Amino acid sequence: MESNVLLAVPVGGMIEPETSLAIAKMTRHPLITYISVKGSPIDQVRNDLVRIFLKNPQFTHLMMMDSDVVPPDGIVDMLLGCDSAMATGIVPICLKGAIVSNVVVKAVGDTEIFMTDWRDRDEPFEVIGAGAGCIMIKRDVFKAIRWPWFKHVEKRKAGDRIGEDIYFSRKAAKHGYRYKANPKALCDHIKKMGLLKIVKGFNLTDEIRNGNG
Repeated sequence: MESNVLLAVPVGGMIEPETSLAIAKMTRHPLITYISVKGSPIDQVRNDLVRIFLKNPQFTHLMMMDSDVVPPDGIVDMLLGCDSAMATGIVPICLKGAIVSNVVVKAVGDTEIFMTDWRDRDEPFEVIGAGAGCIMIKRDVFKAIRWPWFKHVEKRKAGDRIGEDIYFSRKAAKHGYRYKANPKALCDHIKKMGLLKIVKGFNLTDEIRNGNG
């Protein structure tokens, strides 16, 4: 069966201009259909996108991309080329002031450790989880996992929580599904951030890499 991809963008505020340009290029791909849903909270919006996807059986894959992520040209084929039920691009993210990636490489207790360096990777590799900045998931995964697919979960410590996308990764793993990350699918992530925060973040990167952040 030929792949047929629904590109779904959850929008909390606005779509960044660079992201809009990328979407315009992506919609030229013969396998892509594009929708966006505006609203909050983000876990409910993602669940609504899954519902839309499941109601349209012609789609074989759901691709979610955040409204501030800018993927490289060819991203659709890069993720399909992972030949995996779940695939992710690599998206830089800001975590506790440090710049890491959305890709989870291991877990220490109840805490995910995110990849900080991917320069030595050439081919798709399996990871234990991923943030949902640029992901592609086959229909079978959502059919196997019961609602809610995405959900914010509060931890015992005040102000600490499990993000809706990591919740999904954990739930999928219990059903035998894991992401493959494609290092060639390296995305930009548009953020407004003070330089002082970035400088402080560099001092935290090694701590996060070692699981102490």
